[in-house]
Amino acid sequence: MMPFRTPPGADTVSVFAPSRALRLLAAVLSLVAGVLAVAQEASPPASPQAIQTAIPAHRQADNVAIITIEGPIDKITSYSFQRRLAIAERNGADAIVIDLNTPGGEVGAVLEITDAIRNSTITNSVAWINPKAYSGGAIIALACKEIITAKSVAMGDALPIGIGPIGQLLEMPEAERQKITAPLLAEVVSSARMRGWDEFVVQGFVALGVELWWVRDTTTGETFAINEAEYRMLFDGAPPKTRPIVSSAPTLSDAPPPATDQSDPAQAQSSERFLPAGPDVAAFAVGKDTIGTPSERRSISESDKGNYELVGYLFSGDGPLTLDAEQLAILNFASNIDQNGNLKPILTDADLQQYFGAKNLRRVEPSWSEMLVTFATKLPVRGVLMVVFLLALFLEMSHPGIGLPGAIAVAALIGLLAPPALIGMANWWEIGAILAGILLIFFEIFVLPGFGIPGIAGLLLLFGGLLGTFVGGPGGLFPNSQQEQTNLLYGLLTMILSAVSTGAGIYFLTKHLGAIPFLGRLVLSDENDHEDLLLSQIPVGGEVIPQVGAVGKSITPLRPSGRAQIGEQIIDVVSGLGYVEPGQPVRVVSADEYRVVVEHLTTDNDAPTPDNTPGESTT
Repeated sequence: MMPFRTPPGADTVSVFAPSRALRLLAAVLSLVAGVLAVAQEASPPASPQAIQTAIPAHRQADNVAIITIEGPIDKITSYSFQRRLAIAERNGADAIVIDLNTPGGEVGAVLEITDAIRNSTITNSVAWINPKAYSGGAIIALACKEIITAKSVAMGDALPIGIGPIGQLLEMPEAERQKITAPLLAEVVSSARMRGWDEFVVQGFVALGVELWWVRDTTTGETFAINEAEYRMLFDGAPPKTRPIVSSAPTLSDAPPPATDQSDPAQAQSSERFLPAGPDVAAFAVGKDTIGTPSERRSISESDKGNYELVGYLFSGDGPLTLDAEQLAILNFASNIDQNGNLKPILTDADLQQYFGAKNLRRVEPSWSEMLVTFATKLPVRGVLMVVFLLALFLEMSHPGIGLPGAIAVAALIGLLAPPALIGMANWWEIGAILAGILLIFFEIFVLPGFGIPGIAGLLLLFGGLLGTFVGGPGGLFPNSQQEQTNLLYGLLTMILSAVSTGAGIYFLTKHLGAIPFLGRLVLSDENDHEDLLLSQIPVGGEVIPQVGAVGKSITPLRPSGRAQIGEQIIDVVSGLGYVEPGQPVRVVSADEYRVVVEHLTTDNDAPTPDNTPGESTT
């Protein structure tokens, strides 16, 4: 076949050009499609939730640990929190969530927790109000980097209060309240400056007299609180004082606070009350306490007039500030706000995981030992342990050599001392006093029988040491404080009730020890035991009842029951106190047709003489 040739003079456009262009375009499209396919396989598609909500870089965390604070806050809570926080740090947590549902508690324990949060290597800390964070709970929440809320919550009311001896709420003089308020103001203002909270608003949680107005910067849209002096600089006329945005809780006293003009030095100096919401609150001294460092809050002057608009009257300051979820969002505390500016409640752990964009979310729960310590330090439990300890100690001393009552007494004593020692309420001197008291009581009974100086000193040391375990710290850091007096009174009442219950128990055991199914085994018997148990229920009958004061000697061991020879008679007797060996001199202390009670004679002058006859008594 001849090849195809273009005729001379014809156009030189190739008939293969369109075909080559199409193949080139197809190759490019195939290459692009291949690249897209590889990219799609390398990175999985984003979830709809991730597309809808972008996680800020400062919040995003892969590994989140949740630490719960439930119920009243005390030293055990502080110890448990710090232990669990250390676990989260060791295991590489990127963020911690403090799940708060608490009415508050001891100031010292609260401040220990806030210090631990701020000093932690985990800087991404979030307080979850779920659902209540009153008093100390609010202070802990303010120490965190962010605050999130459930649906129906309450946070605030951290005003210092006084608790009476029986737990009743006491009214505190305003001067005393402000003295206690100083370190709390330092705490919340420090948190506000570190975390970006409004410095004036946080003071309303812990102090009275924080009267505020809410304004907006017309240029930036930023909202913040101002006091009355700043209001008069920015706006004309008297500030409105009706329909506050936030209603305060009622004051502890029905009497209104004294009205003073703080611009008048004489009135300001004579007033017991100070108004903490001012630019110089950081340097405000209450007694010898100075609160914090100078404020970094923006200063307001006459030249700012016209740059701000009033949103409304925020808070009267007559009572402690308490906020719900919506109010926390309005005042820029809540961070769980969606893209439309609406509050998005955090209700479950799954919501938390989405909030952080986390891969792993774990709860770090209290250990069983911490829950055991919490249970064992409750007053009713300590009272029961004290009764068990004293009863078992009595049984061991009255029936030496058996061992079981002594083991029970030791276990009860450990239950009394170990939990307080773990939380700093039992110190070495208290434990030493208790042990010394027990040794002196043993010495009194077995070495120098009779109730003398060793026995009295032993009882004083025993009960004094036990009483000391009810007082926090090394014997009570502030013995004259209301809290320590309350602890001391609770301890004293618990011990009195325990002593009365122990006395009743000892009387019952003395009367019916042999008849109690289990405890009756503690009374040893000889081979005639069964006959003796039956005969002991039969009246003495025709036998001569020995007179009180008659002496004789024990025939069998008295533990506490057994047999003794009184004169020429061998009769069933019961030892009134303590164990008596066979062949020991005894004296009748009470006798009727059903029961003869004897005591052990310990001196030569009381020993029976050959001249004694049945029915005679010695002196």
